[in-house]
Amino acid sequence: MDGNCFLSPDPLYKGYRICPNQVQILPGDDNYLGITAIITVGMNLLSFFFAYNFQFDFLTDLTGSSNFIVNALLPFLANKGYCDRQIMAVVLLCFSKAYLAIYLFKRVLKRGHDARFDEMRSKFGAFLGFWIFQMIWAWCCTFPVMWVGSSSVQPPLGATDWAGLALFLYGLICEVWGDLSKDAFRDDKQNRNQVLCTGIWSWSRHPNFFGEIAMMWGLLLIAVATAQNPFTGSTTGWASLLAPLFTMLIMLFLSGMPTAEGTNQSRYLRDPVVKEKYLKYRETTSPLIPMPPQLYGALPHIVKRVMFFEFDMYAMDWNAPLIDVPKASPQQ
Repeated sequence: MDGNCFLSPDPLYKGYRICPNQVQILPGDDNYLGITAIITVGMNLLSFFFAYNFQFDFLTDLTGSSNFIVNALLPFLANKGYCDRQIMAVVLLCFSKAYLAIYLFKRVLKRGHDARFDEMRSKFGAFLGFWIFQMIWAWCCTFPVMWVGSSSVQPPLGATDWAGLALFLYGLICEVWGDLSKDAFRDDKQNRNQVLCTGIWSWSRHPNFFGEIAMMWGLLLIAVATAQNPFTGSTTGWASLLAPLFTMLIMLFLSGMPTAEGTNQSRYLRDPVVKEKYLKYRETTSPLIPMPPQLYGALPHIVKRVMFFEFDMYAMDWNAPLIDVPKASPQQ
């Protein structure tokens, strides 16, 4: 027995833990999806009010990461089940988002602003649109952990849980390693406009983006066992797919890879020596999924595109006239 959980007496469900919800905050909101949605909207609107009126970026990423933590903890603490899968999912998400909140907050303090918002910070509608998008992102991507934390039926830990744990930890290592090595590289003024192509960056052009995606797929695997309630037949838990799919949408097509690749790569083309090095780096380095450069460089272009997300939208005309790129905008 864990917390208020007890083992199922039904021999067909040997090892299953039943964890009745203890606190219902909103009527009918057994999985706390409604109350977390309200909290998400409230947190982001309040932060938007301060960010817009005082024209700063210190709360933007801090609010987003904190929102994940609040959404994960509320069902877990209210349910009072504390089963092994619930503990695993909550600890993993909260640790990773606490790291991200600290890392991004330190970065914006160092830079004084976030260049992503330079063109929208003073525009009420555009800036509010970003915060609304952040609300959707935080709620959808916390769904697997909210579901696990509030699920009243907990099967024994199985292969998918351990696979999810391994994938999550691999993604976390890639993200942290990528972030810290990139910062160390950029702190050396001799590396200005140079290509970071050592360590994990020699296996992936964007290991931090890969890490975020891998962690979301890991959480989905942990949530799979609770996706369908064997007693009621409810399959609502499969909405956990929103987390990895929405994260991939953001990283591959919106504010991730598109802001780091494309014309933002022109900063590498001003020096012929750096240009040659960068084009070779692109040819032999996976854009996302870490892979030995010798293997990736030998793959046909169609395989790179279909299996490794080497989309044409990430390229540019390498002989086109150079354009000015915002100094703080690109993330390699």
